[in-house]
Amino acid sequence: MRYLVSKAMRVFVVILTLGCLLLSAVPAQANSALPPGQKGEKYVRWYYPSQLTYGSFEFGNGDRGMAPSPKAFLTLPFMGPHIVTSLFDHCYPDYSTNGKVCRYDGTEASVNLGGADPTFDAGYAQTPAGHDYLYYDGHDGYDYALTYEPVAAAAPGTVMLANWLDPSCHSCLSGLTVEINHGNGLLSFYGHLSQINVAKGQYVVRGQVIGVSGMSGTATGPHLHFGIYNLHRAQTPVDPYGWSGSYPDPYAWDQGDLWLTGSPRFADVTMPKVSVNAAANPDDLTAIDVSWSSPGTMNFTVYVVTQDGRRSTWTSSRGNGSATFHGRHGQAYWFWVGARSDLGWTDGAGSDVVGVPRLSRGALTN
Repeated sequence: MRYLVSKAMRVFVVILTLGCLLLSAVPAQANSALPPGQKGEKYVRWYYPSQLTYGSFEFGNGDRGMAPSPKAFLTLPFMGPHIVTSLFDHCYPDYSTNGKVCRYDGTEASVNLGGADPTFDAGYAQTPAGHDYLYYDGHDGYDYALTYEPVAAAAPGTVMLANWLDPSCHSCLSGLTVEINHGNGLLSFYGHLSQINVAKGQYVVRGQVIGVSGMSGTATGPHLHFGIYNLHRAQTPVDPYGWSGSYPDPYAWDQGDLWLTGSPRFADVTMPKVSVNAAANPDDLTAIDVSWSSPGTMNFTVYVVTQDGRRSTWTSSRGNGSATFHGRHGQAYWFWVGARSDLGWTDGAGSDVVGVPRLSRGALTN
């Protein structure tokens, strides 16, 4: 009997211990991960990862089949497919809620058509089943799900603003913001940035990295707010996707499809893609031959990493390069190469680990 009681107590203690561990464990879920200094909010669907499993993707394939307007001048302000988390409201982009959102192709959403977002009554579902809350009543631009990623100038122009939109309130409006005057009466707007890489008055070219996306200002999660505004009408917003609905555009200030070729595409710039090779030199057992390359002409920095994990800058080059590293007997090394384009795009890659044979009584051993 005493044995049974003792066994039962041991089982109870094991179960209790496991229960405490489960209760105290913090699940490492990607959608709850935040960079240092960022505070979580309730609209968690816009948090990590930026590539969510629902919503409308902007692939940059140029497959919309629409004719560009005479003023078309834009390419996408990012690289790679991203989800559109909110779009331009043609009925009406002034944030005075009217209970209905109209997409550029005439699709409508409202409390009655798609249903309201249960956590945000100005957001409506794009489907009757209540999924994909891509509609934000009164929104005057596009939100793209960029999670701390490079943001590109959508066209050449001069930077009008590169600062907090409201310097006295860092938690207000679009936070860290860049505005670019394109010289055609229109400006592009990039909001909620975490980092700005340009300065007021600077001339930028298409595809140049102007900052890094984030969630500064009034944001429910990391993303890019991208807008186009008419400088001649007190920065009246216009929809770069134009209007292709089967009924007249409810918004009177539409200026047509502003994407080059009529469909949104990525800027035609050479992106870095690093390749690294490291191999032992058969003629010198302390030597390691290292080479690095990327499409285009990049600025490379080459680091050597020792077997204790220490990294130090070894060499650099403008364009593809190679060099020979001399190591110590019995040590192992690998090499990390970072590349940066003249437009600010970056990439990096590492080599295989290469060991230098050790000396043993005057002879080399592996």
